Amino acid sequence: MLRLRRYRAFLIFAIIAIGALYHFRGLGSIESAGAASVEGLKKFGGHEDHGSTTALSEPDSISEEDVENVGQASEQAYDSVVSAVSDQIAITSPTPAITTTESVEEPEASPTKSLLATDDDETDGSALEGDESAAVDDAADAAPVAAQPNLNTQAGQGRLEVIGDDTIPKIHWKKQPEHFPVPPERIIQLPSGKPKSIPKIQHDFHDESATEKVDREKKLGIIRKTFMFSWSGYKKNAWMHDELSPTSGQYRDPFCGWAATLVDSLDTLWMMGLKKEFEEATEAVANIDFTASIRNDIPLFETVIRYLGGLIAAYDLGGSKYKILLDKAVELAEILIGAFDTPNRMPMTFYLWKPYVDDHRFYFELSLPLHSTFASQPHRANTRVVLAELGSLSVEFTRLAQITKEAKYYDAVARITIEFEKWQNHTKMPGLWPQKVDASGCTKEEVSAISPLEHSMQKGAGISQSLPQGGQLPGQFSDIPASPSADDGAVTAGKSKDEVKTGTLNGEDELSQEPSTKTEFTKRQLSDDELTLASPSPKPDCVPQGLASPPYSSVETFTLGGQADSVYEYLPKEYMLLGGLESQYQSMYEMSVETTKKYLLFRPMIPDEKRDILFAGQVTTQGHLEDSNDVKLKAEGTHLTCFVGGMFAIGAKIFDRKGDLDLAKKLTDGCVWAYESTTTGIMPEHFLALPCESLEKCPWNETAYWEALDPYGSTRISSPPRQAVLKDKDTVPRGMTTVDGVLGSKSQQDPQEEVLSVAKGAVSEEDTEESSGKTIVKRQLADIEDDSIDDAPGLTTSTKRKPGILDDAQSEEDDNDSPNLADSNLSTEYKKNITATADEATEDVNPATAIKPEVPEYTPPPIPTQEETAKERIRNERLPPGIVRVTGSKYILRPEAIESVFIMWRVTGDVSWREKGWQMFEAIQKATASDFGASAIMDVTSETPMAVDEMESFWLAETLKYFYLLFSHPDHISLDDYVLNTEAHAFKRPK
Repeated sequence: MLRLRRYRAFLIFAIIAIGALYHFRGLGSIESAGAASVEGLKKFGGHEDHGSTTALSEPDSISEEDVENVGQASEQAYDSVVSAVSDQIAITSPTPAITTTESVEEPEASPTKSLLATDDDETDGSALEGDESAAVDDAADAAPVAAQPNLNTQAGQGRLEVIGDDTIPKIHWKKQPEHFPVPPERIIQLPSGKPKSIPKIQHDFHDESATEKVDREKKLGIIRKTFMFSWSGYKKNAWMHDELSPTSGQYRDPFCGWAATLVDSLDTLWMMGLKKEFEEATEAVANIDFTASIRNDIPLFETVIRYLGGLIAAYDLGGSKYKILLDKAVELAEILIGAFDTPNRMPMTFYLWKPYVDDHRFYFELSLPLHSTFASQPHRANTRVVLAELGSLSVEFTRLAQITKEAKYYDAVARITIEFEKWQNHTKMPGLWPQKVDASGCTKEEVSAISPLEHSMQKGAGISQSLPQGGQLPGQFSDIPASPSADDGAVTAGKSKDEVKTGTLNGEDELSQEPSTKTEFTKRQLSDDELTLASPSPKPDCVPQGLASPPYSSVETFTLGGQADSVYEYLPKEYMLLGGLESQYQSMYEMSVETTKKYLLFRPMIPDEKRDILFAGQVTTQGHLEDSNDVKLKAEGTHLTCFVGGMFAIGAKIFDRKGDLDLAKKLTDGCVWAYESTTTGIMPEHFLALPCESLEKCPWNETAYWEALDPYGSTRISSPPRQAVLKDKDTVPRGMTTVDGVLGSKSQQDPQEEVLSVAKGAVSEEDTEESSGKTIVKRQLADIEDDSIDDAPGLTTSTKRKPGILDDAQSEEDDNDSPNLADSNLSTEYKKNITATADEATEDVNPATAIKPEVPEYTPPPIPTQEETAKERIRNERLPPGIVRVTGSKYILRPEAIESVFIMWRVTGDVSWREKGWQMFEAIQKATASDFGASAIMDVTSETPMAVDEMESFWLAETLKYFYLLFSHPDHISLDDYVLNTEAHAFKRPK
């Protein structure tokens, strides 16, 4: 009866716990982007207080009694609660960006489309001519289909595909009080005064002939139709989503699901004269809700360049007539500005933007403290930030500040520039910044030596742990708040360091130990002075610092390519956008260019010696620049680095840098050469080349090229491996093995010696000797030609056998079973018979006529020469002449190469750049054409490259835009009137 009552009590506790959880609405209406964990449920049920400095309001409907009931539930009751609800909650890996399970269904969604489009699905050419929207409207009833998401949920990813359930209400952002506000009097204002006269960028073009105009406009029409085909595919299959999957006709949402392709393409629509499509897209922008997303973090860099940049540019190009575009830009900027709310005002590049409590609902983050990932909590920037993501925000926020007259937007990015300027001449490669940056603004003091007692007490004090950006860990105990550190993603605001607890001991039992035989340390035995010395030392205080190298980074990488590119690109562009009123951007740019020219530029060795091309490589160093062995150049060509030619050209013009324009030509032509070299006519994502010793002269050396393709060839040929080759006359002794006819020993034996070897190999030699002097078994043939066996004193010798008849295992068995000739118990007759049999067996062995094993003649294949190996690699890997290895063969519709070609055309007026650009366009169009748009391809060296089924938004925002501008009239979007951000969004320059 008592046991039954206990079960009833347990069930009551379980029901109360489940009811309380549903009362909180955390499980009943949890948002699709959220997730719960066992740890989260326990913390939630226990109502832990981790010492947050910000007051967090709780739903009015939750009584203290409800919380207390859940908090007092036993561990077994908690396990029952978790088990009961585990099927309803998606438990994922710990990350700010949570992926829901596949059980979510799209309401009224059409089935997944076939990879091959039917006539009804595909937009024909006539629709593209003048009624592009008609084909889209016909398919309005078919709901878009979600593509399979990328389930890689690591934190801090620019592209992170997550899925959610549209039927569940989303969390909406609410403006949070700032933890580290900038006093109004200290806000950095936009530079005032009349813009300076900046030298002209564009070439003075002459009027074109009628034939040239017809040819140019024909090409413009083809480019516009290519754009409209992809735009129609997006509108039909992925409208209001981030990206189209052009082969399957599905969609993706890697950038918060705010219709990235739509916003990114706004100014392209305007530039191409597609006003109807532009106004339709502008109306759709009004329906984008930037205050809600299925992602828990906002990738700051990607959001700024695509969304914020796209909205501002469209507003500029539209003549400030479309106010909704500016309103949405401000709405987004107000959310993003919260990322700068850190102690040193360096932004969190992956902004955990959601509020803690919204609409009386709680939301859980897996394996992180409940309050650690929300915007209501203080945070600091990470200790390992990608350079480009930190330094490529200036152009967009500056232009928004100019339009809105809100200085806080400019202040946010100006502070970053100031820190970069301070650090530029103090990096391991002065003039350039490393790929990764410590932006936390906090370093730790060296910890002095401590006594073992102090060390043991510190380990038991529950000192807070480190967590990547955006996280905040509490102390080990519930009443110990987290203390700030350089590695923590959270800091404590509003309190001085003396007011923040750094760890206490909870009661006497924490220190008490069982007495030992040597020394006893208990709390009662220590004096007051001793207790003061033995108390746990506080965690080292944060020592303020500027931008710095990440902790423990002895070797750093410097490049103008991926993860660094747009930082350098924005220096001359910000200078132009500010009207030349801030000279720091010019000095920073020129310093970076000089270092680039000295260490990064290289000339690849190619068969066409007259073609003078350059690339910007990658250098690693520990900072010992005077040591050539420390400065290691990676002669890599990357598609992302192809913007450098255009940047050098613009910098050469506006800063009047003699010689840089010639470098710009060579850098741009290097990327054109990479396009022309492959099977598809498209440059690979990245490859390795053979650098010349000089940038001036570089004769083609085929031997050196083969050496690069086969670096170990000369060693392989000059030092062949030692080997013995079996011939007909050779035999294989027992116990020896051969691999492809090669023996382990190179000595040769005569026939008689071989027979002896076989005989001796028939039995193994084992010497077993015991220290007590007992019998030692020594199994061997003393002398194959002597029938007598000498028995040493104290030894028992086994019977001599005919060699080669028995294997070792059988011989050992027979040794144990055979009678001993020295045994006195054996009869004399038996001994004579045994001896005679052995003698007859020995006499039968004739070394001259012994049967030899038949071994086939083996001749190893010839060692391939270096030339043969190199040519084989070229054939198998489809390597273009001059390229040593293709390390990334994809093409994802990137724009950087055509960007520089376009700029070179506008700067020089050389018609050859248009010819090169058209050849690039035709190659891309042919290789990437897909059912609903253009698709990235897997291998540019293949004659039939495989489609990847991805069409990033920059295909419409940048790549096709630059092709279009290349053949537009030079006055259309003049480089003297507009600054194009890194996503090709055009901002008006002040005049």
